[in-house]
This record gives sequence, C-alpha cells and structure tokens, in this order.
Amino acid sequence: MRWFALLLLLALSAPGAAQADEIRCLTGGSRAQIHLSWKLPAEGQRTSYVRYAGKTAWLRLTLLNEHSTEMAEGRPWQFDTVWEEHLDGKVIGRYAISTQGARIYGFDYTNGRTGRQTAFSEDIGALSDTGCRWD
Repeated sequence: MRWFALLLLLALSAPGAAQADEIRCLTGGSRAQIHLSWKLPAEGQRTSYVRYAGKTAWLRLTLLNEHSTEMAEGRPWQFDTVWEEHLDGKVIGRYAISTQGARIYGFDYTNGRTGRQTAFSEDIGALSDTGCRWD
C-alpha cells in the first residue's frame, strides 16, 4: 500500500501532471507559428518545464538568476528571471521571462547553438482545463 501511495505522489508531481492553473500558454515566432506550454515553478523552486506544441516531452529549465522590482506601492512586484533549457544533460537555450502577478510581460528564448532569439507572448485563449490547446 505504501508503494502505491508513493507512486501516486510521484505521478502527480511529474511535469506532465500539471494542472491548468500551473500552466501558461505562449505563442511566438515571426508568424506566431510556435506554441509552447510553460509549467510555472512552485514557490521557491529553481526548476520549471516547457513543452512545445506537438511534442510529448517536457524540457527541464533551471533558474540561472532572478531580479525583483517593486513597480508601485501596493502593486505586485515584477520578477525578471533567466532560465537555462536542458536536453540530454546539455544546456541548449535560455529563456528571459518577466512576470508581474499572474501576468507575463516578457518571454524571450535564445537558442544556445545559433543565438537566434524568439519572442513569445501569452496566449490566454489557448488555456483549457487540461492545459494548452492550439487550433
């Protein structure tokens, strides 16, 4: 019975088990043709995940640095973070993300090999109860 409870806990904590309120949907690229899901990190966590539309695997992100700014008294702070993207144990890119409260104000990806940058914007209409859906 203990093993079953442990397996259930592990399954619920896996990146693919994210609830819709823990996910943000983003669209980017020159013709808004790139779609990805971002699993928000739990408070105090230095790990997050992204998954591109059409892919099943989540790519692990690790927090490289974070800066916070009080924009106005009584308003949510702005958090500017840089995350490294990992695949097969190698850093393959970086995300620079700016958030304030529940909103994303900047989400930019830089490919580690080519240096090519892609800007994303939040796609609120793509969010469903089960994650991101793009038509």
